[in-house]
Amino acid sequence: MWEREAPAKLALADEVHIWQASLVVSASELQQYAQSLSADEQTRADRFRFPRDSHRFIASRGILRALLGRYLKTSPEELQFCYSKQGKPALAAAFATFGLEFNLSHSEGLMVCAIARDCRIGIDLEYLRPVANLEDLTQRFFAPQEHAAIHALPDELRLRSFFQHWTCKEALLKATGDGLMSLSAIEVCLERETAKLISWSSVAQPANEWSLQLFTPRSGYVAAVAMEALDRSIAFWQWNVDINAWK
Repeated sequence: MWEREAPAKLALADEVHIWQASLVVSASELQQYAQSLSADEQTRADRFRFPRDSHRFIASRGILRALLGRYLKTSPEELQFCYSKQGKPALAAAFATFGLEFNLSHSEGLMVCAIARDCRIGIDLEYLRPVANLEDLTQRFFAPQEHAAIHALPDELRLRSFFQHWTCKEALLKATGDGLMSLSAIEVCLERETAKLISWSSVAQPANEWSLQLFTPRSGYVAAVAMEALDRSIAFWQWNVDINAWK
C-alpha cells in the first residue's frame, strides 16, 4: 500500500495524498526542521515539558512545511499558517490560491498527513494501547449502535474497533475544525475494515457527501481519513527523510 518513492513532481487533481513519517529523527535532521519553523512554532516547541515531545513537534511541523513547500514550489520556511478558533492550522491567505487543504496527526513516534485540493479533509492516527474505561467512553461519546457493535466483538477485536470508530470521528471533526465534545453527534458504521458515515447531527451537509477511509500505516496503529468528497483516489507515500532533497 505504501509507496517508498514519491514522484519527482507532486501534483493534485481529484485525489488525496497521504504521507506517513517517523518522528524519530537524527540530531542534524531535527536541527534542519527547527530552522524552518516560524517564531510562534519555536515558542510552542519550547513549551513542552519533555524534550521527546518537543522533538516530535519540531519534526512533525518541519516535515509538514517541507511537504507543503514542495507542492507549492515554495521554501518551507516561507510558508505562513493561520488557525481556527479550535486551533486547526491552514495555509494563510498568501498561499491559499492553490486551494490546498491539509491535516496531520501523530501518535507516539509516527505521523500521518493528508493533502488534497479544494476539499475539506481530516486525518487521525492512534496507537493501539489499553483503555481502562472503554465501556464508559463508548457510552459517553458513541451512538448506542456503535456501543453495541463494539462490545459484541470478542475481546481481542474490541480495542481495535474502538480506535477505528474513534479515528473516524476525530478525522471528521478535524476536517471541519469542530471540537472533541462533538464526537457523540457522529455515528459511523464499520464492516470488514470499511467505514461509512451514517449521521452527523452538527453539520448541515448530508452524511452521503462525506467519505471515510480506514488504513493501517504500521503494525500497532490504526488511522482514518475523512473527505468532503466522494470517489477520490488515494495515494500513500513514505516520507523521504532527506529534507535537502525536497527544497
